[in-house]
Amino acid sequence: MRFSTLLIFLLLTLNPLHGEILSMENIAAHIQKGVQTRITGQNRSIIQDIYAQTGDKPLWIGDKNRIRTSHLIQALNDPLFNYKNKSFDQRSIKHLFYQLDNGEISQAKQASTYAKLDLVLTSSFVRLVRFIVQGDVDWNLVQEKLNSLKKSDDIAARWEMEPKAFPDLDELISAIENDTIYEYLTTLLPMEKRYRQLVKLLNDYRRMDKFPKIKYSNETLKLGDRSSRVEEIKKRLQITGDYPKNAPIDSKFDEALKKAVMTYQKRYLIKVSGIVDRTTTYYLNLPAKSNIQAIITNLDKTKLYPKQFEDEYIEVNIPDFNLRYYKDHEMIMKKGIVVGRIDRPTPLFSNAIRYMVLNPTWTITDNLVKRDLIPVLRENPMYLEENNIHAFQGKKEIQVTPEMLDPYEKSEERVPYRFVQFPGDNNALGRVKFMFPNKYDVYLHDTDNKSLLSRRYKIYSSGCMRLEKPFDLVSLLLEHVRKSYSQSEIEEILESNKPTTIGLKQTVPIHMVYFTVYEEDGLAYFKNDIYLYDKIIEESVVGNKKSTFTVPKKRMISVKKNAKPLSN
Repeated sequence: MRFSTLLIFLLLTLNPLHGEILSMENIAAHIQKGVQTRITGQNRSIIQDIYAQTGDKPLWIGDKNRIRTSHLIQALNDPLFNYKNKSFDQRSIKHLFYQLDNGEISQAKQASTYAKLDLVLTSSFVRLVRFIVQGDVDWNLVQEKLNSLKKSDDIAARWEMEPKAFPDLDELISAIENDTIYEYLTTLLPMEKRYRQLVKLLNDYRRMDKFPKIKYSNETLKLGDRSSRVEEIKKRLQITGDYPKNAPIDSKFDEALKKAVMTYQKRYLIKVSGIVDRTTTYYLNLPAKSNIQAIITNLDKTKLYPKQFEDEYIEVNIPDFNLRYYKDHEMIMKKGIVVGRIDRPTPLFSNAIRYMVLNPTWTITDNLVKRDLIPVLRENPMYLEENNIHAFQGKKEIQVTPEMLDPYEKSEERVPYRFVQFPGDNNALGRVKFMFPNKYDVYLHDTDNKSLLSRRYKIYSSGCMRLEKPFDLVSLLLEHVRKSYSQSEIEEILESNKPTTIGLKQTVPIHMVYFTVYEEDGLAYFKNDIYLYDKIIEESVVGNKKSTFTVPKKRMISVKKNAKPLSN
């Protein structure tokens, strides 16, 4: 309604200008003055530069600019660009159109009013561009909150983020002058394929509005049951498209409903059973606004990334517990991963895989020696021997006792001994690791505990990522090695139990990301905010800023429950 009413005002108002007092030169003079006196805020210098480079001429006023201006108004209201329905001064624009159209502005002030309108329209366009490129999240505040978790909860939450600069003005000005506003704004969309999917999901869930409530019960519902609750479940799942639109809404738990329940459970990472228990009922009763907020927050996160990643790359989506390998922007492999515990989150950053190591050794990092190994050795002095871990001082292998380590447990000083787990079936890294050297000492690797990959929440490591069926990834990366390896050669290396490095002549980019909402195979997936990063972002948005963040006492899964020592 706001858009259509404003567009009518626009089309009625932008008539050819007549008379000396309304000459373009006169309006331009008022624009030149207004640029210095009317414009404030972070966009002031940008708007001044736009008019300076265009000779202070009106950019939106006048009959020849009518279509261009209508395109701007449409863009300001298009969810593809403005998914938060921000006003971008449209109330002021509408009011100025109304005043001019209804003769409320005296002839003596019409030139200055047209100039003001032109300035407001330019300001709105600049603000829209800034929102598309940078969004309205205070990323510095997000980083401060992440850093504060170390002091408050001993959580090293590390996320490398580089908010983008405002785009080149020449292209922006060209878009105005050539009336290519839509084309220009589209070029600015971040992670465009993902972004467009999220905008579509947002529009879908906004139309869904409210979900019907389903009564809680200790009795599960399964195939063949009859209950009034079944009818409510069918209504609920029909809204989100899990249950077919033309299927009957009745009290019988039929095959169609079982399939719908399984689809829903898959989308929310619930145990896929086709049975409605209290857990599934809880998720079904989550309000649509929680989905809407999750989608918006994930759209906000796209601002940190380019329009698209490389032609060939690996994406590790931490809260999804999956690694995806893309080539020519098509997914060619998807594998499950175990990620960092909620008190030892996996860092988010980008890098490139440079080499693989078969039969790897594991050198235990200094922080893990202090946090895990010293307490373990105090309880079990035979732990090193039992787990094929060797201690070194320099190049010399030595025997280490718990008493030798006690002074370093709470010290800032590095432990002067190096602990290396030799290759073998019980090595924490399994039989292969994929290396992208980084300051966090995290990487992808196999695991000696395959059962962890079958868990619902795969948050058991100390920051590294353990990969399901890692030799499938080895096969893909062997296409990029300097020397070709046959399957038998790989098997011989593994049987030798000797560490062997295989370098890549062409590195493969790898991106650790954090998206809790995405679309895949035509389905919308919603994942738990395991590290609470979504919540931190939500509370760092303009209009909803909270200066600090407090980790709730009760979280979705216990840290202690999964705090297995020396889990890399």
